[in-house]
Amino acid sequence: MGMMMVTPPVGDALLRADAARSAMARLLAVAGHDLKQPLQVALMAIERAVSDGVGPRAAIRLGQASDALVRLGRDLDDLARSSQVDNAPTSLGPVLLGPLLAKVAAEWQPYAEVVGVQLQVRSTGLRVESEAAMLATILRNLIGNAVKYAGRGGRVIVGCRRRGGRITIEVHDDGPGIPPGRLSGIFEAFDRAGRRDGAGLGLGLHIVRQTAQALGHSIGVQSRCGRGSIFGVTVDRSTGAALDNISALG
Repeated sequence: MGMMMVTPPVGDALLRADAARSAMARLLAVAGHDLKQPLQVALMAIERAVSDGVGPRAAIRLGQASDALVRLGRDLDDLARSSQVDNAPTSLGPVLLGPLLAKVAAEWQPYAEVVGVQLQVRSTGLRVESEAAMLATILRNLIGNAVKYAGRGGRVIVGCRRRGGRITIEVHDDGPGIPPGRLSGIFEAFDRAGRRDGAGLGLGLHIVRQTAQALGHSIGVQSRCGRGSIFGVTVDRSTGAALDNISALG
């Protein structure tokens, strides 16, 4: 006589899934907070080493290490913030894109130079309805992801397209592209588009999706193997947005 399988009620399964998501969110929030302490210690040690006196080449390398730790700190902040987006109301307001794009790109510029990637941001006077810190989280992950995938000698371009009453902020890279079979799951946690080179856990695009959903923004991706990828976040245009000095893609 075969074993009878008992399927738990759907309601119970949903409750367990919600409990698991809540537990994971708490874990990520705590991890994102607690891991900042050793980062601060490391940054302080680097600053003291430089102030004690080191050679020019060593100072440059320590500066690069410091930049990497600062970037890691921002990534942890993004991780903690994205784990709590479902639990906190989001208030949208006008955000000027030009300074925001320049600031986020500047965070990645030192790394791009080290790995031999040209990072270019096209200036814009556009203003959108969003939340500055959360939109920066999205852009920080998209730009960082593009720089990592472009590879030495590659190029990353960040710019905006106007689409009626909406604006799409696009991040282009000329890297190897993403296989078609991987695109549907690219925004899932721990998906690395098939990469096995140790370049991260694959949380960046998951954070992008979670943050965009909380803001009500849409995320899109286009990619062709051997031709690179385009990631975009589409945002409502703010009423009375500046129209001068706009540099849009295409």
